[in-house]
Amino acid sequence: MEDRRLPRCTSSTIALGNLDAQIAGLVQRYGQEASPDTGSRLIDGLLARHGVTADDRDLNAARRLAAELVERACDDSTSWIARARVDIATHHHDDAGQALARAVRLGVSPAAVSEEHADLLEARGRNAAALRIRLAGRTGHTEPQQMARTACLHLRAGNEKQARELLGEALRTYTSPSPLPLASMLFNWGHTLQHQGQDEQAAKAYRTVIAYLPPHARARRALAELGAHP
Repeated sequence: MEDRRLPRCTSSTIALGNLDAQIAGLVQRYGQEASPDTGSRLIDGLLARHGVTADDRDLNAARRLAAELVERACDDSTSWIARARVDIATHHHDDAGQALARAVRLGVSPAAVSEEHADLLEARGRNAAALRIRLAGRTGHTEPQQMARTACLHLRAGNEKQARELLGEALRTYTSPSPLPLASMLFNWGHTLQHQGQDEQAAKAYRTVIAYLPPHARARRALAELGAHP
């Protein structure tokens, strides 16, 4: 992850301010219409902010909202897919599997929830199965975030060359001005490296996350666990 390969993004202050404003707007809109689509987008915003701040208030709000969505709109697959994302984030894996199955019964194709299915398998430690799903959808999922997730699975599978090449491609093709998705990509990469015993490389990834987003609580906590300085 040499500096010349890293994308340029806007400041963390602007990015986090924009995220806060987006969440506030979605809260207002959801209060007016309570649609599953708005609720799902609000859940994604809350989970994204929690990924940076590690503030459990956002996670708890996402959990409450997901429960409300499936109660209010139990026949809408969007509600169940959003519920599955929250269940995966909160390690309720059986509930997530049931939510995805409910979405499919409501008419969503299995391919449409392949990303959530892969996330669930990965969360359960079934990395080979998750990798097969991501590789099967490779031609339709060329976004940098998807590449980075696949790179992490390759690394867990011992395919280090493929992992690093794919991460490099993800970084080269990243064009968003926001550092938030990029920080998530790099944090997951660091987390994977750490679990592979590559602590020095993991610390480097976490430091890169902090360079983009100084308030990133999870990266700072991970560095502390490694006994490394930001």
